[in-house]
Amino acid sequence: MVELSGSGAEPLEPEDPRRIGSIPLAGRLGAGGMGRVYLGVREGRYVAVKQLLSSVVGEDGDFVRRFGHELDNLARLPAEATAPLLTSDRTARPPWFATAYVPGLTLREAVELHGRPLPAHALWLLLREAAARLASVHALDMVHRDLKPSNIMLTLDGLTLIDFGVARAAEQSQLTRTGMVVGTPAYMAPEQASTSRRLSGATDVFALGSVLAYAACGRPPFGDESGHGVLYRIVHEQPDLEPLRELEPELADVVAACLDKAPESRPTAAELLERASQHGPFPAPLWPAAISECLSERAAFAADVQKIDLPTTPLAEGEPEPEKRLEPEPGTASRPERPERPERPERRRRTRILFAVLPVAVVAGGTTLALQNLPYTSSPRAEGQATPSASAAGPGGPPTSTAGGNPSGTASPAKPQTKGKGQGKGKAEEDDDGKGHGGKGGSQAAAAGGAGTGAQDGTGGSGGSGSPEGSSGAGGSGSSGGGASTPPTSGTQRYRNGDNGKCISQVYGAADYGDCSDSTTRWTVQSRSDGSFTLVNRQTDQCLYSNGLGQAVFVGDCAQSTGRLWHTGSGGSLRSDDGGGCLDLGMSSGLVTQKCTGEASQRWTRQT
Repeated sequence: MVELSGSGAEPLEPEDPRRIGSIPLAGRLGAGGMGRVYLGVREGRYVAVKQLLSSVVGEDGDFVRRFGHELDNLARLPAEATAPLLTSDRTARPPWFATAYVPGLTLREAVELHGRPLPAHALWLLLREAAARLASVHALDMVHRDLKPSNIMLTLDGLTLIDFGVARAAEQSQLTRTGMVVGTPAYMAPEQASTSRRLSGATDVFALGSVLAYAACGRPPFGDESGHGVLYRIVHEQPDLEPLRELEPELADVVAACLDKAPESRPTAAELLERASQHGPFPAPLWPAAISECLSERAAFAADVQKIDLPTTPLAEGEPEPEKRLEPEPGTASRPERPERPERPERRRRTRILFAVLPVAVVAGGTTLALQNLPYTSSPRAEGQATPSASAAGPGGPPTSTAGGNPSGTASPAKPQTKGKGQGKGKAEEDDDGKGHGGKGGSQAAAAGGAGTGAQDGTGGSGGSGSPEGSSGAGGSGSSGGGASTPPTSGTQRYRNGDNGKCISQVYGAADYGDCSDSTTRWTVQSRSDGSFTLVNRQTDQCLYSNGLGQAVFVGDCAQSTGRLWHTGSGGSLRSDDGGGCLDLGMSSGLVTQKCTGEASQRWTRQT
């Protein structure tokens, strides 16, 4: 039995494995909708092992391929910037990977432990250390894309960036070219919020400015909610830096420069490093007393590696002996066989799940592809009275989500649940920005990074496209629920919802619903010979697209086909080719794709 005191990990639960690959496990560091993160021992050191959930991988071969690409990018990141990738098995079912265990605290945890904003000398140190890490990443033409307090780990020696789930070589990344929204709303740059241009290192610099404002003021400079309001302020309004200006005027000027609306006007990470270094030296202890004391406990635990005794149980017939797997060379990953789809329990009551924004790619010390919030559940929506005008049914599939912990192994303090978009319920606790945060273990989950979609967890995996559930008259093509109808003819139309009477609209890079008289509710239908079609916003010339079943729906560049194709279905539904879900209303705002059920909120009446 391993003594976990000081690690931030909790004991393994009965359903947890005792080893993954050849790595014995000692405890659970975090759990979320994408997977679980465990504390293990490999080659005489503690490691963070992230194993994806089978339901996340499902039958999606594209997800597995994207996961492998993100591991390749994680392996390229400089060791001084993040927790290095040690080993992985991308072909396992489910796949997993291991990174170094980071004995630290997230910036969010550190500020909460300190009980008040950080002092001026700690803020300059934070700027110096973070800028140094970003400069090394940007030198490789890579971008973090989701820098925020829960993705910065403070250590006795400085800090480490985690959750490089969306870090990709800029010239290779589909995300940088398709207008896809990636990031966490309160820490996003204007170019992310509006999908107006290619992302670059300047995007991370803007996020770093917001992080510094949070550390100095206790809140991000444009507000901490996850809805469209904060995105509007990021694009159109000035940041609130008054508390920082009173504390350290010079640093407030630096942060204001980082938060310039124009990317080309922001300082580079290298310039920020030079500016912050002028305020040194920074003698030990680097951080305030309460933070340093906790960091010392983490470091002491990491230095004393205990042996993990596994129970001797016979292998099942045909089960191979575990063996150490090294990270394969880029491009050598093979597509796994499709697993059996588990039988689903009967659905008695509809629960609506909203994943707010913005996905997150995979890893590097931690992770996410497409940043999303944890699910918030509510009672079913009342049926509307709209008349169906189209037919279709979507394949069912379990919703995917993004969540994870942080690489320190420190559990985040519990936050009271408040009604709103993105609140986790039972899966993992929500972190400072609304993104799923490791529930049981806390911070080390990010060190292992979340693979798949979402803020620290992944590369935008989607649910498998299975056969239609056929519930509530939402049968698929040719089912008892009604066969698929003829696709709409090309032209400009509005789509009115059968529940609230609102029409599909665009708000920055997100799909939403609004007054049908608004100019952003007009969509040009571009039909294809196979019966599918794209919906192009008449005002912005951007396409409506899905990130997969259970995910938020966005509007972006039409160049990429993934998620841009839709079919009409029974009950007036719009079914996405990406995951087979039907377009549905979000909990408080926005649109999502959910399992097709035929409810009023999934009925969309076409109007010219």
